[in-house]
Amino acid sequence: MTPAFKVAVVGPSRVGKTTLLTAILDETKRLLTGTGVVVELDELTARRVRKQRQELRQALREGEFDSAALKGNQDEAYYHVTLQSVADESVQIPFSMLDFPGKWLDPDYLDQVPDGKRKWAECLEHIKSSVMLLVPIDSAVLMEASTPSQRGAVQMLLGFEDVEEVARKWAITRNLEERRDEPAVLVLAPLKCEKYFDDNGGWGRQADELRRRVADWYARMLKIVQDEAPDRDIKIVYAPIDTYGVVELMEAYWPDHGQSHLDFQANYRIRGNPSETSVKAAGAVMQELCQCIVDGWDVAEGRTLSRRRAEYTGLVARDQEAKGFWGTIGYYLGGEASRNQAGQEKTVAEMNMIEQRRQQLHESVAKLAATAYDPRVEQWS
Repeated sequence: MTPAFKVAVVGPSRVGKTTLLTAILDETKRLLTGTGVVVELDELTARRVRKQRQELRQALREGEFDSAALKGNQDEAYYHVTLQSVADESVQIPFSMLDFPGKWLDPDYLDQVPDGKRKWAECLEHIKSSVMLLVPIDSAVLMEASTPSQRGAVQMLLGFEDVEEVARKWAITRNLEERRDEPAVLVLAPLKCEKYFDDNGGWGRQADELRRRVADWYARMLKIVQDEAPDRDIKIVYAPIDTYGVVELMEAYWPDHGQSHLDFQANYRIRGNPSETSVKAAGAVMQELCQCIVDGWDVAEGRTLSRRRAEYTGLVARDQEAKGFWGTIGYYLGGEASRNQAGQEKTVAEMNMIEQRRQQLHESVAKLAATAYDPRVEQWS
């Protein structure tokens, strides 16, 4: 297992990647209430999340919500998050989530970014090392496209070609022999689904149609992933998310700005109390991630434990082997016997610590893992 537990969020500009990450963290805190596990953010991550929440509250308070008014990242951002046991702060599950400007998927745009190629190379390394690839989808773009020209614009607006290429590289790396025992989860996450569901304050009846369209439009990407990872399983999860819960699509526009495709704009209304968001299904992402990390941590700790057991067995064997008269004298007088005994005691202590940590870790996340998934969430493979 790689030293860091990594997650990558891959999607075009304006799809809502940054808002999704904030929603995931907020709902995770709710799910962890009373479990003895808390979410800890490093200082820079806490500042980013705080700023994004402030912008969201301001946008909601204005009465007419414009998701485009929320500022996306202009540079790559790493969200460093830790699930930590309240009872023992040394029991932690740290991970890093990468959010980068969607425009960076366009090589022509990247050429204009200062030091862009180096930054993208670093992002790509993170992506390929990630146990989870999270693909946010603008549900309105998929669902509101009804004419041939609008459907033609979907391909460009959701950046299929670029997202597919990133997914291909991720799958190839996940299929490497040295990574086949690591978790690998691909999450398709339609966002701003409030209009299409009736389970979070809305009246929508289009959940089945949204699922069908996601399956249809992303079938090629899923096939690419499966073809590039023939020697292992890739878990595919469908998680339609209400990132706000208090907004609902009212009108969709497809303006023609003289580009190669139509653009997409939408007006949303506020429903209910704008000061209280009602995020739904975002916690499923953390549940999947937590399971990934626990499985991966178990593998890593298991390997360490095996090494310690082998070391202990070697020390015991050396202590018990026949050494002859002069060999025995040298063994004791030369200090090897005391070093051997100290090594045995240290190794036993380390093995006990590893076992204890594994047990604490599993106990700490058991309640979160046991929490029922949102009924919207489906495992496709």
